Amino acid sequence: MRNLSALFLMVLLSVNASFAQAPEQKIGYVDQQHILENMPEFKKLNEEIVVKSDQYDKILKGKYEEFRLKSEAFDKLIASKADEAILRDKAAELENLKKSYEDFETNSMAQLREYYAKKFEPIKQKVNDAIIFAGRQKGYAFLLRMDLNPNGGDLWPVVLFARDSTSNLTSDIMKNLGINAAAASMRKVGLPQLLKK
Repeated sequence: MRNLSALFLMVLLSVNASFAQAPEQKIGYVDQQHILENMPEFKKLNEEIVVKSDQYDKILKGKYEEFRLKSEAFDKLIASKADEAILRDKAAELENLKKSYEDFETNSMAQLREYYAKKFEPIKQKVNDAIIFAGRQKGYAFLLRMDLNPNGGDLWPVVLFARDSTSNLTSDIMKNLGINAAAASMRKVGLPQLLKK
């Protein structure tokens, strides 16, 4: 009995020693939106978008006003029982104005999105690099961004930085589901794909 107690005590001490030797896994979080909102480059980009959007709105309002005035004139022509050829011509002119308005609205929104995406990419990259640098410098195993769950409910974490990929359980889960584990993706989630050691 004494030998069994001594053996149990040795096992317990070795388990405790192995836990004591394991490095602490520091996990932090980042308010990425707050960082972006305070970056001069991001503020400047938002100002540029507002200016461009206002310019496009002025053009759209002008096109709409032209359409409205010509539509009222067309209604008067109908009321005065104008010649059929004149009505057809004015109806075609209105249709062209409507199409011009719709095309400009669609194209201007696409151009704004494209401009924003092009200018935002280096800003996002700068923040991502700073997050990775801070994570490495401070010895964090993971840095998370907390996002609202799109299905409602609690916040859910998005991994922005992971020190390594040794915690990937994809293969094990695929095996448990009866899926060929060799097909398991080794892609990283969040921003770890930016890590270049």
